[in-house]
Amino acid sequence: MKTYSQYIARKTNEFAGTEHPFDPSELAPQFVSYFETGQRIEVDFGDGMIKRGTVGVTTGWRPVFLLVLRSNSMGSSWTLGKNDRIVKIIR
Repeated sequence: MKTYSQYIARKTNEFAGTEHPFDPSELAPQFVSYFETGQRIEVDFGDGMIKRGTVGVTTGWRPVFLLVLRSNSMGSSWTLGKNDRIVKIIR
């Protein structure tokens, strides 16, 4: 299991001394535990759009969480922000 604090430490170290230091400010806190566990969730994006998936993260110095719809997906176009709401935990 990956932990959020290990991820932050690894990325901070990776970007140390670069032009853009690591900035986790766009990582919405309500998704941290699901990032760590890989548990599937259902998310309301606020515009009536509801999607299910697991939480991943973008690469780079200012990452955001992603909703990865399928286990065989390579990335996602569904970014998760502070205003997105978890409506269901898929067990």
